Amino acid sequence: MKTTWLASLLVTIFRGAVLGLVVTYLGGAMVEALTATPIVREPLKAMAVGIILAVMSGLLVTTHH
Repeated sequence: MKTTWLASLLVTIFRGAVLGLVVTYLGGAMVEALTATPIVREPLKAMAVGIILAVMSGLLVTTHH
């Protein structure tokens, strides 16, 4: 079954958002544990950065594959 580019893009965006949140919360917990200073987590910015990186890496793979 062949997926359309739109479905592929939506999956990439979802994965990027989830990955951005996971990295933000795990990284934040690790920094807090190591430095004993609380940090402010910004989930919307983390999701945005994750989406941008996922889409850019997806474009890179499709153009060089």
